[in-house]
Amino acid sequence: MDTQLMAAVQEAVEKRKFVKVQYQSDIHEFLTVTTLIKNVEAREGGFFLELASGQEIPFDQLVKVGEVASNRFTPRDFTCNC
Repeated sequence: MDTQLMAAVQEAVEKRKFVKVQYQSDIHEFLTVTTLIKNVEAREGGFFLELASGQEIPFDQLVKVGEVASNRFTPRDFTCNC
């Protein structure tokens, strides 16, 4: 469990603030939305985020919430060498 990322998610839920949520889709696309996270729910298979739109995202597909990145990525993954 990525405790720092979960703490960022829970803070966003408690403070009801808009945050940038980056995640991977089921086909491994990187997607970004700015939204409210309504709820985090534990289910069989792990935790799920419910967004204000009604969309549900599995916790293990999260890349970044606000400025907190998943521990599966390094800071170098978020730089651009353009």
